Amino acid sequence: MKTVKLIFIFFFLIGCATPEVVNVKDPLDDKKNCNELESSVAEAQKFKRDALFEKENTGGNMARMILFWPAMATTFHNSDKAIRAANDRTFHLLKIMKKKNCKNIDLVNSEILKNSTQTIVGELKMLKDLYKSGDLTKEEFTKAKKKVLESE
Repeated sequence: MKTVKLIFIFFFLIGCATPEVVNVKDPLDDKKNCNELESSVAEAQKFKRDALFEKENTGGNMARMILFWPAMATTFHNSDKAIRAANDRTFHLLKIMKKKNCKNIDLVNSEILKNSTQTIVGELKMLKDLYKSGDLTKEEFTKAKKKVLESE
């Protein structure tokens, strides 16, 4: 009976492994130069890709579903939190890059959009949020929106 309990606890702990949620703001972000900000954006995007991977139909998720389905639900929930945090961190860093007039901000933005696995609706929402926050001008928003809609 003890062995069964130990096995259950072991699978429970493994089943609750979730993607890491990145901190949206770092107190040192404003002190970073453009290259460091680019690296931080790349790191945030890696956290997002890792979280997206956790939501895929992996062997770990199948085991969670069979052995302990609440762990799978927790993993999916935490993956969503990690994706949102990575997106928020990316937007935060891009805003700082824009303030500092970093020359590669357009390249960074285009790479993020190119490598994005979001739906068109998600991309449009992201653009709308950037426009509402003042990070995109009306002209930039319209141009980006047209580009997203034409890509499909």
